[in-house]
Amino acid sequence: MTLTILASLFLGLILLVALIGFTVAAKRPHHVDELPTEKCSICRSKFSTSVLIERQIGDYKLLYFCPSCITALHDELVSRN
Repeated sequence: MTLTILASLFLGLILLVALIGFTVAAKRPHHVDELPTEKCSICRSKFSTSVLIERQIGDYKLLYFCPSCITALHDELVSRN
């Protein structure tokens, strides 16, 4: 009987420690280095993926474009017409 109680308390303690560990890990602030980044396909500068425009070419190739390169391309297109 006492062995069952001790084993139950031990399992409860393990679950409590795991729960505390997961909550601490979830509340940890994200550093800039940990955020997903990609290079712009034109200027090759690194940006956060939330800033870049993503276009898929074919089945597998992904191209990323930064806002400044998109603006430059737009201005070039407008100046031609």
